[in-house]
Amino acid sequence: MKLSVPATLLTGGIPVFRKVQDRTKTSSIKTEEFVRLYGWTSVEPIVEIFQYDFDYSSLAEKKRLSSLENMNIVTTELRSRFPLAAFDNRLTKHFKADVPFAMPGEEIEINCRLICLYYRAATGLGA
Repeated sequence: MKLSVPATLLTGGIPVFRKVQDRTKTSSIKTEEFVRLYGWTSVEPIVEIFQYDFDYSSLAEKKRLSSLENMNIVTTELRSRFPLAAFDNRLTKHFKADVPFAMPGEEIEINCRLICLYYRAATGLGA
């Protein structure tokens, strides 16, 4: 409640209060770990694993209560099974070339493809 000075003056000094409604907008950001596996001939991922969409039942006794812990187990397992593959976690930090895009997630798509193309060019593999 807030004192309404003009209404108080019109009523001869009797305090008149008015109801004030403040509207606030809140937003939250939900981050999600992901793994994308690319082949040497396409810029489209062959496999995508998202932290909140993956069924971790295949971990059996290694399975934990936290999806983040489970995702780390999956990532570690992939790294151990494919030691010659290139692993890059640069998308956990902002690039200096980041610019706003029209669609959410579009920036991640472009950056993933750029990293994929970089590794192909750097290793001389791929078409």
